[in-house]
Amino acid sequence: MQNIVGSLSQARSDIQMRQLCHFFRADMNYGRRVAEGLGITIDPSMMLASAQPVNA
Repeated sequence: MQNIVGSLSQARSDIQMRQLCHFFRADMNYGRRVAEGLGITIDPSMMLASAQPVNA
């Protein structure tokens, strides 16, 4: 967790948000913990959206 947070803390905010989106889709708890580590507040509605399937 510390490695991911440490690396992402150096990235631009758009890249941080893109990665958080991937993390939330893979595992909501993991995404939440990374967001907390980065000091990013996640709106609860964003967590609901991550649970929806993505049409390719």
